Amino acid sequence: MLELGPQVTSPAGANVRNLPIAERDRARERSQGPQGQPSGDEERPIHIEGTIMSPGGTYLAAPGRQDGMPAAALSSCVGGMGVHWTCATPRPNDDERVPYLSEAELDTALDRAESVMKVTTLPENPYGRAIKDVVRDHFEGVLPEERMPSGLPMSAIPRADGTIEWGGTNTILGDAEINLQPDTICRRLIAKAGHITGAEIEHLPTGRTSIITADVVIVAANTLQTPQLLWASGIRPDALGRHLTEHVLVYSVVALGEHIVEAAGTDVPVAELVKDPTASTIGIPYTAGLHPYRTQIMHMANAPFPVDEDTFRVGAARYVAMGNGVRKFPRAEDRVTFDDSQLDEWGMPQMTIAYELTDAELAEVEEAKTDLRHVAEKLGTFIPGGEPTLMPNGTSLHYKGTVRMGDDGGAESVVDSSSRVWGFDNLFLGGNGIIPTATTTNPTLTSVAFAAHATPAILRQLDAVFAAQV
Repeated sequence: MLELGPQVTSPAGANVRNLPIAERDRARERSQGPQGQPSGDEERPIHIEGTIMSPGGTYLAAPGRQDGMPAAALSSCVGGMGVHWTCATPRPNDDERVPYLSEAELDTALDRAESVMKVTTLPENPYGRAIKDVVRDHFEGVLPEERMPSGLPMSAIPRADGTIEWGGTNTILGDAEINLQPDTICRRLIAKAGHITGAEIEHLPTGRTSIITADVVIVAANTLQTPQLLWASGIRPDALGRHLTEHVLVYSVVALGEHIVEAAGTDVPVAELVKDPTASTIGIPYTAGLHPYRTQIMHMANAPFPVDEDTFRVGAARYVAMGNGVRKFPRAEDRVTFDDSQLDEWGMPQMTIAYELTDAELAEVEEAKTDLRHVAEKLGTFIPGGEPTLMPNGTSLHYKGTVRMGDDGGAESVVDSSSRVWGFDNLFLGGNGIIPTATTTNPTLTSVAFAAHATPAILRQLDAVFAAQV
């Protein structure tokens, strides 16, 4: 396993949220690419997944070349974004689900993903229970019971002392034996007649280059750098880099009213009552035709930006951050392109991002704002500056579609339903870039499910190689 960046946590790929603050800050700084800058918790507001631009541990994807997606960011470390994420793992619903796997196939893969990621719904605290009850009352009769507001599934393990061990890449890998090579870039794959024979790699601290051979190659270098590596390798199907999507984000912050305190049956401040208030997160699923966005309501002891509490009353229940994920419909013209004549800071073909919201997305954004206002009326009052706001494109960090799955032989897709690149026998891709649908749901569980579904095809390919060698 090659990783572009350094190992920043131990065990390799562990979530930084499990570290003491000082160690967490250092790990985030080291994940911010060649020009990473210090960004300690004391120097920035609290960052919640998909709500605030440029959270710690990331760096801009293509400065000066990403006007359509100004907040597009990447992370470079062992474990990638799996070291920095907030661990939300909801399932896709309705037309978010890919049509290239049967319902049973996808559900089996999602079950496997939930198992290896230790997905659970965390225990509620009294305030979180009161918030959920209010929101459920609001949607009573609107949503079917199985889509009603409920605790958000998360990759997490509750500890006996009330703290949480947050899931990371290491949660999936467990004690698997892996030859891990950090600080090592793959410059190009060596392709011949629909087969990858190996890769040209470079150890960045020393500049030492070498060629490694492989029977099967899996590229999971995120939605922007996976197509970059394929491009650099001369693997350039028409769909490569196209159909770039994310879930557009509308974000707000509400100060919870005293009725939440009364319903909770306690007035103990949140920070004293629970070890990690962000563990109490409510999800309202995407439901086609009824609730065409995914809502996440995250209980917080502190607002994500300063609030003058001398002039704005904030009660014991404190705050919730509420976001609506809105669909971005795939278009071929939303894409990342690469220029062989210019190199980026890693020495790879320079990327440029072209991306634009259409009238269809903007109409849903306005509806999503109205939806948040209606929910907020039941919970409390928007804090100054916390009214529903369309966040800059790229804020979600959930980019998809650039190496999308399809059943068309490669006409408008890059991989088949087994995540194998069209026209190759031993090249497989992983990550969010495979997801071909317009989605509002956090994509990580789906990506891990695709990896689980691809595993039998990868093993069959290895078996064929071993059989030919016997």
